[in-house]
Amino acid sequence: MEQKRDFPVPVAAAPAYLIAALAAVSGVGALLVLALVGYLLLAMRGLSEQAAAGPVFVIFPALGLGLLASAVGMAFLARSEFRLLRTPPVFTTEGVRLRVFARRGYDVFVPWERVSRLRVAEKGARPYLLVDVADADDLTRGDPGRAERLRRTAERFEGAAVVYGLRGALIRAPDLGAVVDRLSDGTVALDY
Repeated sequence: MEQKRDFPVPVAAAPAYLIAALAAVSGVGALLVLALVGYLLLAMRGLSEQAAAGPVFVIFPALGLGLLASAVGMAFLARSEFRLLRTPPVFTTEGVRLRVFARRGYDVFVPWERVSRLRVAEKGARPYLLVDVADADDLTRGDPGRAERLRRTAERFEGAAVVYGLRGALIRAPDLGAVVDRLSDGTVALDY
């Protein structure tokens, strides 16, 4: 039986769609609250000097702006989740295909010989796939912005040049380790 040569890390779509739906609901709620505030400002113009009207003119705008800020935050989080869905790490018999700098598609291929360490680590409430690459500066192609990004990532994630969030991964670490071992012919082991 022939084994598959490419193995994209399977990732669940539900977290991305749930976060996107919550962002949409929060955004619509913010717009409704802000529209209500506008209406109340126009309708209650004469009451605005009374003490009882203070909460209407302070609390509702604050609530609307809070919901709007929440929607924006969730939209950025959903964007990163959809990015992982579109371009998960792909393990092949030759190495690892990754999206590191590109907005779309894969832009980095790291042969197994250059992968110095591959691990799954928990940092906060979310597991991450950490890829340590020998001579990671070669990945930047001389771009100082990319080099700075790799340096910051390495500082934050204990030397790993490339990091993927694995929230919603549909494979357990031992199973992923077996895939890595098979595709790399045992040259790279997945630490977890």
